[in-house]
Amino acid sequence: MNNSKNNILQCALTLFSEKGYDAVGINEITQKAGITKPTLYYFFQSKEGVFKAILEEYYVDFNHRLEMVCRYTPNTQNYEQDVFPVLVRIAEMYFAFAGDNTSFYLMLLSLLFAPPTAQTTILTRPYVKEQYRIMIQLFEAISMTHHNLKGKEEKCASYLIAMINTEIGFWYQGMGSLGTDKARKLVHQFMHGIFA
Repeated sequence: MNNSKNNILQCALTLFSEKGYDAVGINEITQKAGITKPTLYYFFQSKEGVFKAILEEYYVDFNHRLEMVCRYTPNTQNYEQDVFPVLVRIAEMYFAFAGDNTSFYLMLLSLLFAPPTAQTTILTRPYVKEQYRIMIQLFEAISMTHHNLKGKEEKCASYLIAMINTEIGFWYQGMGSLGTDKARKLVHQFMHGIFA
């Protein structure tokens, strides 16, 4: 039974990432999963229930990993061991997660500019808020040492996430690669802006 549940989630996630949530119906999910509608309803009650389960399965893990790498230890005497390494670790974590969970991250990217009243936006909002809370908290810790960032913590978090997502988007389109070298270049570019 658990295999059926996981199969439904994977099939729905593939469809949502390829076509968008609104373009996928229950019939399409059940056909792809090779199950009946009652089986889907038994596990998830609705398409929305499937979407919620996908968010819980992937986004909770993503935010947990993000929190683990958002640890800042000041070392102002050495650029390579101060802000730079923590931001590189964050970019690497995003890149690795996107690479390991391609369908999920592609679905997330497709939701970035969904209307604020869309059901997917409403359902995703708590997870997105948690992601931003973690990043803002990191920049608040950094601003305790680097006072020029005071009052800019939210913008820094938003800009870094946007830059990372742009690189992941390019990668999905076959325009570039992800990895440590790309993470280091991205962070150099980001830091040139925030410390200028």
